[in-house]
Formats: sequence, C-alpha cells, structure tokens
Amino acid sequence: SYSFCTLLRGDQHNTMFSGPLKKDTAETLARRQFYAGFFFLPWLWMSNYFFFWDIQKQNEVIAKYCRYSLYCFMASCVVAIIYWACMVNLNPNSSLWVIKPGVDEFQEGIFTKALNKDYLSN
Repeated sequence: SYSFCTLLRGDQHNTMFSGPLKKDTAETLARRQFYAGFFFLPWLWMSNYFFFWDIQKQNEVIAKYCRYSLYCFMASCVVAIIYWACMVNLNPNSSLWVIKPGVDEFQEGIFTKALNKDYLSN
C-alpha cells in the first residue's frame, strides 16, 4: 500500500525511489506535470492534482500547481463535452463541415480550394 503521498511525507520506503522526495524535487515534478498537460495530455493535470493532494497544504508552490491543474482539467472537460455535443448534434449536410461525412466521392475542402488558387497563381 505505497502511495505517492506517503513517499513524499517519508512515512514508508519504496525501492523505486532512494527515499522520499525532497521539497525542491516535488516542486519540480509538480511544475513539469502541469506544463506537460498542455501537450494534449489533460489526464496529467488530474494525476498531478491527486499525486500532490496531501501535501498541497504544506507547500505554496505545489498548492498553486495543484489548483491550476484542477482548473485546467475542468476546462478541458468542458471543451471536450462541448466538442462532443457539437459533433453528435451537427447535421451532416451543414455548411460547417469542411468535408461532409458519408459522401463516397472526392470533396474539395475550403483549405484545398485556397491552396489550389494560391498554387495556380504562382
């Protein structure tokens, strides 16, 4: 029953680490996980929040990254839900589709037309 938070506090010893994480190492890990979440990995924000749940009251830097991680994760969930709702409810014949789904013939999208015009004019 080793958890990440008990490793940080130093209550138990795990052979994966040489000992509990030090304060500066934990701050660096929290910061790196927060910034890594911006590379389309929002699950890292949630794991960052849970990893440092117990010690965020003891360290202001880690508390800041935990709070920001939670906010970013919630915002990414809202964006994902809005995206999903739009994809489910958008009519396949809508003009918002660049390339309409379910058509078995070649379709030129808006960007392809613009690229062909620029390419042909040169």
